[in-house]
Amino acid sequence: MGSSLTFTHYLTGDLDKIKTFISEQGELIGPDNRSNEGQIISGSFGGLTFTSGYLASYTIRFEPNRPVTANSTVVFYDDLDGEFTQNIEDIQEESILNCKNITFENTSTEEIGEINDFISASYNYTSDVRPVYSAGNTVPDRISFGRKNVAMGIQVDNPTGYMHYNGITANFKINLFNHGGTESVENFSCFGTLQSRAIEARAGNKVSHQLAVISHKHHGYSLAEIFGMTPTVRPDINEGIYPPPNLN
Repeated sequence: MGSSLTFTHYLTGDLDKIKTFISEQGELIGPDNRSNEGQIISGSFGGLTFTSGYLASYTIRFEPNRPVTANSTVVFYDDLDGEFTQNIEDIQEESILNCKNITFENTSTEEIGEINDFISASYNYTSDVRPVYSAGNTVPDRISFGRKNVAMGIQVDNPTGYMHYNGITANFKINLFNHGGTESVENFSCFGTLQSRAIEARAGNKVSHQLAVISHKHHGYSLAEIFGMTPTVRPDINEGIYPPPNLN
């Protein structure tokens, strides 16, 4: 059995805790040298508590003069504890990040063209979280992590550059600042191969240019290292941990 919790929250510049699970959640070998135990999320809502959650998606949309909000989905496979109770909590006043205080860095190859008239952008992280069950159990014995992707979409109004059939290396970074601040308090980056680019034109509107980038194995680094995770080699049957069976 499994459940999911999807919620939206504002970014305040206090280093979004949910975002940290992008780099801290992954395949980690447990004490038995076989289990997968990544960084676990625990939380509660309406009086119900879960203790074994995993970040499945994290999405942000950047639009002119709009507050920055993140949409997150956490999946969990343990039984909920507690009893649902409806309550109202007072929300503390916070300074919310706004897209008017934003800079966009482009350190891509020259072939990608000039990108300086930023209209909007999106940042999307997805992770394939797979529970592994023993027969008859409703709670998984361990969690396996499949493909992880970080993708970024950019919309600008200066259609320059071109799309090579072999793809173009792209490297984008979005920096967010507090109002009147000079140091970045939050940032989102994505580097990999330019997946697509398109031009859109409508009567009465500007010509817009959309670019899409997705992280991939790049410059000798694995996708796990791109996210800041150090992959651990799984034990091999010939290493002596699990000796091969004697067929004689």
